[in-house]
Amino acid sequence: MIPLHPIPKTDHTCPQCQFRLEPRGWYIPGMRTLADLVCPKCGREFYGDLPAGHGLYYPMLLERATGVVHDRQGVEWFSSWLRDSYSNRIDSPIGFDSQNLLPLKRPVLLNCLDRLYGHCVLKLLNAQYYLDQHPDVDLVVLVPLFLRWMVPDGAAAIWTVDLPLSRGTEWNDWLATELNRRISAMSDCWLSVGLSHPHPGDYDIERFTRVRPFQVEKWDTPSARPTVTFIWREDRAWSSLPRQEGSHEPEESVTASPGSAQESLNEQREKVIGLAQALHDAFSQTDFAVAGLGEPEGLPAWVADLRTRQITDAVERSWCERYAKSHVVIGIHGSNMLLPSAHAGAVIELVPPKRWDNLVQDMLPTAGDVREAMYRYHFLPLAASPTTVSEIAASLLRRLPYALLNFKRPWVDHEAVGAEPWLIEARRRKTGERLAFEKDYQATLAENRELKLRLTQLQDSRSWKVTKPLRLLAEIAQGPAEAEDHAATLPGNRRLRLQLAQLHDSSSWRLTAPIRRISERVKGLRH
Repeated sequence: MIPLHPIPKTDHTCPQCQFRLEPRGWYIPGMRTLADLVCPKCGREFYGDLPAGHGLYYPMLLERATGVVHDRQGVEWFSSWLRDSYSNRIDSPIGFDSQNLLPLKRPVLLNCLDRLYGHCVLKLLNAQYYLDQHPDVDLVVLVPLFLRWMVPDGAAAIWTVDLPLSRGTEWNDWLATELNRRISAMSDCWLSVGLSHPHPGDYDIERFTRVRPFQVEKWDTPSARPTVTFIWREDRAWSSLPRQEGSHEPEESVTASPGSAQESLNEQREKVIGLAQALHDAFSQTDFAVAGLGEPEGLPAWVADLRTRQITDAVERSWCERYAKSHVVIGIHGSNMLLPSAHAGAVIELVPPKRWDNLVQDMLPTAGDVREAMYRYHFLPLAASPTTVSEIAASLLRRLPYALLNFKRPWVDHEAVGAEPWLIEARRRKTGERLAFEKDYQATLAENRELKLRLTQLQDSRSWKVTKPLRLLAEIAQGPAEAEDHAATLPGNRRLRLQLAQLHDSSSWRLTAPIRRISERVKGLRH
């Protein structure tokens, strides 16, 4: 934490005179926590970012008379937010609720206002550090209304601002005056540095959401169903269609025509259904759900559709409860993955081409070992197919408990293993006995082999009567066949058998469903 009131410490230089600027006070018109500065030589007046939040990394300097922003690092998105908000500044009352829970003897202000949801959440996670490591201070949380439900117990005061994300960068002199009135009544006040990506060791997500994350040690609970949740978002879809967006732009700033946007959503829906079907084919008891901002429509009845456009505290908490039940969550890179990654057992994230620079910034990992984290958190290109994603998800569902025996204590603790070295083998055997997913998967493979045997007679036959069912199977496996029923039936039959050779030799669980469907159609047919 750093001094804020009455006079903050600063490190800004006059861009004209190169003299160190002198602080006269501070100013908080919204998400920016600024120092009020003056040049002792030329007399120019400035506002400069204090080292808190993204001001730690990209401190900007705004000249009050001209509105010019001096950006030493060339970070356009952060400098433009300050420039635009100052040029469009307002002085209008907004909803402000002050909840004082404890006496403010040594207050520390944590400013969680921002334009991006993920930035707000990540700033709020700094709260636990002060609650746990600095019980001598009194934490004051400045938070947007939509995030009030996540403020942890123990804060001395909660100042809630009714400011939607769409107005997150807003410069409001009324708010600055209100904050000045409250803080100036204190003899002194400190400012949290508000790290933009606090260390996982400094927070426990359960303290914020009141939802206990998935317990990976209980992955192989016999009664558990394979539970997978896809995190839906509409501004950045699982689609091959191009989208124009900046690296720090909110949803409403994404450029796409209405037609292409709908096409992207249609493609995403088809991919999600394909993913769900593939996992359902592999694990017959799969519990698959879709959660996120969107209309609950267009999905099969056996998929739990948890989407909504009416986001409330209750909805957010219910989503967290779903994540905490999920062995695997899957979604597109972005702040929508923060809470899912903090609660679920494992993560598969699809990364758009322009987002690789921001990798892991939307993850709140709970793994205590780097190898365990590498196993539980997967990052794939957005172009990854439902088949690829389902294969990785299936592998996690089947094999993660075995992987933990290689990476997680006490199974890699010298003292514990040395005292009872046979426990690892016993645990591995018990995992195999308990893991219902593996039994379901192996049963699917066995059914696959049985169905193939039932098709052997059909494939070996030269009868024209088998051409149509073989063609149906080929169509499901690799697209429409070219042969016609009435022309060169037997040559067509031979051609279809060649097309099916690879399919019949494969042991992939993904073939079971099409083989089962064809087998049902041709059951009883003989040459």
